Amino acid sequence: MNYFDTDYIKEEIRDGWLVTEKIKKVWFIQLDLIRQFDRICEKYHLRWYPMWGTLLGAVRHHGFIPWDDDVDIVMPREDYQRFIAVCSKEISYPYYLQTTLTDNECFYMWISLRNSETTGNRESSLRLDQNNGIGIDIMPLDGCENEPTIYKITRLPVRVVSVLANTYVNEFNNDKKHQILRKILRKTGFNYKKAYIWCEKQNMKFNIERYDRMAFRAHADPLTKVIQRDMWRKEDFASVIRMPFENITVTVPWGYDRILSQIYGDYMVFPPIEKRGGKHDVFFDPDKPYRNYYYKNKLL
Repeated sequence: MNYFDTDYIKEEIRDGWLVTEKIKKVWFIQLDLIRQFDRICEKYHLRWYPMWGTLLGAVRHHGFIPWDDDVDIVMPREDYQRFIAVCSKEISYPYYLQTTLTDNECFYMWISLRNSETTGNRESSLRLDQNNGIGIDIMPLDGCENEPTIYKITRLPVRVVSVLANTYVNEFNNDKKHQILRKILRKTGFNYKKAYIWCEKQNMKFNIERYDRMAFRAHADPLTKVIQRDMWRKEDFASVIRMPFENITVTVPWGYDRILSQIYGDYMVFPPIEKRGGKHDVFFDPDKPYRNYYYKNKLL
């Protein structure tokens, strides 16, 4: 059972947006996961940075964006691999480090630290025999080329293989072409865990030390203009600033202004009301374990 700070989880309006008690509970769980993660990183001197909406939230809101409900973290590859190696001896139930290789019916090109006494994932994922607790996502940074077109070409093989593996396992892309591809892959016995290992080996070839830029090379978006937003200058991560994030602090890269400007443009300007809201189709229940919702063929 999870115990919540009754003052923190109170419903409130932030920046004109109603944050419900339920979302506050989700945030409370995620903040606890960040604390656990940061504790391990501090102990082993591992570098990490909030990214995308989590970084924007730290800088613009000193916490969560009021209409956001996820946490994205990036780590240089060396630190990412080290974290995976040491995490299991540093955490215990209800905490769980989810990777494609350690969970059952799971395929992600990143890892997640989850709370097993909660539920928080896409509804289609609740059909899968995997940990669907509320989590924070942690992604590896590898080197990337300065020219977006070249980078797009060099990452294409990994993108193709990872899309096949993702289609095989996950059903949130469920249009006709994905359904057909999924049937073909499942009939041919496609091995998505071997595909994951192959993809990671390819990504690891792009050692950060040899490049001026870093990126999460398994990023799903194929559009060059979007890829270019996520090709960050290595120098912007040379040091960090501890910045308030709700009731904790996070390690923000010192070049956060250039990073956020590259991703969002004038990032201090709020989006119009109609463009606010959770961008992921996620089902949350911070009060019940994900196993309560697990099903195959029918709801339990």
